[in-house]
Amino acid sequence: MREITQVRLAGFGGQGIVLAGMLLGIAGVREGLEVANSNSYGAQARGSACKAEVVLGRKPIVFPHVLESDILIALSQEAYELFLPNMAEDGTILFDPYHVHPGQTSHTLYEIPATQAVLDAFKSPQAANIVMLGAFTDLTGIISRESMTGAVKENVPQRFVDVNLKALELGFELAKQAKGAH
Repeated sequence: MREITQVRLAGFGGQGIVLAGMLLGIAGVREGLEVANSNSYGAQARGSACKAEVVLGRKPIVFPHVLESDILIALSQEAYELFLPNMAEDGTILFDPYHVHPGQTSHTLYEIPATQAVLDAFKSPQAANIVMLGAFTDLTGIISRESMTGAVKENVPQRFVDVNLKALELGFELAKQAKGAH
C-alpha cells in the first residue's frame, strides 16, 4: 500500500454505496490505518448519483477527500464515466459488468460480476456492494479478510449479517477469477 491510498466507490442511490464506504473505512481502522471517509448523493434517495470516498493512510491524512483516486469501484456507467478522468495514472478500476461497460483506458481493470452473483445466489441485487468490498479486499491486499469480515459483522443490521458475509465470500471468490483473467 502507498503512504496514502484514495478510494472512490460510485454508483446510484439504492446500491449501498454509502454503506460500503463506511464499512471500508471501519475495516481500515481495524487494520490500524488512518482513515477519512465522506459521501454524497443526489436529491432523490434511489436512482440518483452516489459516491463514497475513503482515504486510507499509513501516515496522518491532511485532506479528507479524494482528489485523484487510486482505486475506483464503479457500480454504474454514469459513475464510471464521471470519475474516470479523476483517476491516478496507475489507477485500478473494479467494475460491475451488469451496469458498467468500460471503454479504452490505460488503467488496470478488474471485471467483478457482483450484481449477477447476488442475483444468482440471493435472487436480489441488494448485496452487490458487499461483493465488491470482498473483491477489493482480495485484489488490493490493503485490508485483510479478517478486518473486512469484522467490519461487516459488527456494522450491518443483525438480520442481514449472514447474507452479507456470504456476499463477502462471493467477492473473495470473484477476485480470484478476476486475477486469473489478468
